[in-house]
Amino acid sequence: MVTELIHPNDITHEQGVAYSTRLSIPRDADKNSESRCVLLENGKPLPFPHALHSRIREQGGGHYSHWTPGTLYFSTSDSSDPRTNGRKYELVSTESYLQKSTSFVLTESISEITVPVNPHKESQPLKMIWQNLDSKSRITPAWKRKGAPDLSSQSAMLASILKPEMNAEEKSIAIWKFLVDWRYHFDPAEQGDELHDPVKFLNVYGYGFCDDCATNFMVLARKAGLQSRVWGLSGHVVAETFYDGRWHMFDPDHQVFYRNRRGEIAGVEELAEQPQIITKTPTDPLGSPSELVAKLYTSTSDNRVNERQPRIKDTSALPILEPLDYVEFRYSNPDRVHQKAKSISRQPPRAGHGVLKRKIRDLRELKQTATNQREWLLNWPYVLLAGEIDLELTSTEILPRISISYNQQSWTPLQGEVKKNRMRISLNEWIRKQPTAVYHYYIRLESPNQTDPATLTKQIDTELRFQFAPRALAHVGQDENDFEMKLSTEPAGNNKGLKVELIWKEID
Repeated sequence: MVTELIHPNDITHEQGVAYSTRLSIPRDADKNSESRCVLLENGKPLPFPHALHSRIREQGGGHYSHWTPGTLYFSTSDSSDPRTNGRKYELVSTESYLQKSTSFVLTESISEITVPVNPHKESQPLKMIWQNLDSKSRITPAWKRKGAPDLSSQSAMLASILKPEMNAEEKSIAIWKFLVDWRYHFDPAEQGDELHDPVKFLNVYGYGFCDDCATNFMVLARKAGLQSRVWGLSGHVVAETFYDGRWHMFDPDHQVFYRNRRGEIAGVEELAEQPQIITKTPTDPLGSPSELVAKLYTSTSDNRVNERQPRIKDTSALPILEPLDYVEFRYSNPDRVHQKAKSISRQPPRAGHGVLKRKIRDLRELKQTATNQREWLLNWPYVLLAGEIDLELTSTEILPRISISYNQQSWTPLQGEVKKNRMRISLNEWIRKQPTAVYHYYIRLESPNQTDPATLTKQIDTELRFQFAPRALAHVGQDENDFEMKLSTEPAGNNKGLKVELIWKEID
């Protein structure tokens, strides 16, 4: 039996007498099947599980739904506020599971791995661990499920999903289907172009709104050599590509495109003139009423075309593991995510979080920028959420001064707590104050007496917490547990390799 205590501080008011909370233990839920969990109030089961959200909001009285693996919507037995009524709430499941694991060391440039699972039990991922066993070499791992698209860069994505013989329409459909499959609709982490980079969109987050989907479509379509743009409708955003002398609409967010009587994919302006192309089916694939969708196109007074070029770089999702780096990817729901949209308090239903542990054993390896200064750059392909630096000092009589920068132009001093011969410095406040997502930083160590700061510090230990999209990083599941890992090392040649450990649960 698996029990999760629901803390009052983690509960938020949803609507009416409904409340919601984030769950840290992922289990089968009502949205995709039927939850085997029971919600207890002071040890007694609430009476109405698997309830419609409208009934939870309007009727209360113990209606609830374990809606997704990470989300619970519920009302209390008397429709009171669970944050203040003093009662204990627990989500209990009768499922039992066995924790399983496998580990291996990879040294070859390309390795194929098959993980056998029990076909009679449900398998769910818990954790994946990477450890660079070499003390001198950098390792860049590229890990994915065999046969799945390569999400590591825009070029890799397109090479995975497009074929040379495809025409413009076939390419457009392939890009549309790719985005339909690899993201879901949820409040974006922030505004601007952070989520308009397909690499970040799919590897770091895996969720966003319609404008994020449409803009990612446009970016990938243009990368594939297609002419593309986006349209802002009344409360919705869609994309188009131009071929055969006309524009054609693709909507990855609503998982739809529309064909006219001639079998051609219609464009936004054609849909505005002929809404019956939309309304010939009662709903779209998401269940949205087609009459309402058609109004988005026909209310042409506020429809705006946008052909701008998003300000994004051609980034990569491949992490570089420094010597002896240790990384954990945790597939359970995190206690925090990157969120710069202040009006949004809820967390995404599917998000992963990880820990990177990195050591600098010899500070003389850091770049010396002045007689009394050394600087260190840390880059990571996943958005940083929090972190701590731990310095082992040679002495506590003369302490190094530490500062941090995003661009090497503006530096922020960091204050540390000194205990015995160690100085611990939190990066949390600095990360929190940055206006957008943080993927790198510079650390400057400075000696107050004009000597080399390498003489003041024996070793630096860093622990960083980050966010990733769980689906983008393949793990053990029910089917297709064949994986491939490509390794590149610097310097090239013999090295001790990368240790990989996969940990999952098998549910009875």
